[in-house]
Amino acid sequence: MIGRRIRAVLPVPALHALLLLLALPVIGVAGRTARAQEPADRTLPAQLSAPTRAALERIIDSARVAGLPVDPLYSKVREGVFRSADEGRVIAAVQRLGHDLGEARSALGDSVGAEEIVAGANALRAGIRRAELSRLRDARGRRADRQPLTVALVVLADLATRGVPPALAAASVNELVARNVSDGSLLSFRQSVERDLVGGRSPASALDARTKSMIDDVERRRP
Repeated sequence: MIGRRIRAVLPVPALHALLLLLALPVIGVAGRTARAQEPADRTLPAQLSAPTRAALERIIDSARVAGLPVDPLYSKVREGVFRSADEGRVIAAVQRLGHDLGEARSALGDSVGAEEIVAGANALRAGIRRAELSRLRDARGRRADRQPLTVALVVLADLATRGVPPALAAASVNELVARNVSDGSLLSFRQSVERDLVGGRSPASALDARTKSMIDDVERRRP
């Protein structure tokens, strides 16, 4: 049980919280400003043995040198300790997370920010292929506004964790991003699919119908 729970970068409730935060851009900016003023906890739990601390410090230092966000790695350590995972599994979980963060950054490009990298790693862990992240990056590259992909990646991961086939979820989100669908509309799209799933509709059917509806709405709004 512990092994399954410490694999995710952000658990599903945290994804939902991030979705809510991202749905409120003014509050989101304020929240990021407040977090910037509060230094992150970048310490390792004191109860870890010296060899484990040394191993974790090497992993985290390597991630830092590579330009990857390290706060999720510290969080992963604290989560493992809180759940009483044995130290070997904590080290393995942090190693996997560091690898996934690197894979996400490679797929999304060196210019992406920390939030995009973390969201990309979550998408990978939800079953989205690295090539799909690169296609999403390319679709964003065709947009005039070049907005961050954080919301699109969070929506993508959330759909996959809710049972939508990852390849289908990636194709739909990619299509919507390529059509300049706004972050707010992506969140509405995710919520609509979720309502359909709760109502008993199959994941593939819900995704197909909501994607077509969103595309039709975009086409109607074109000048």
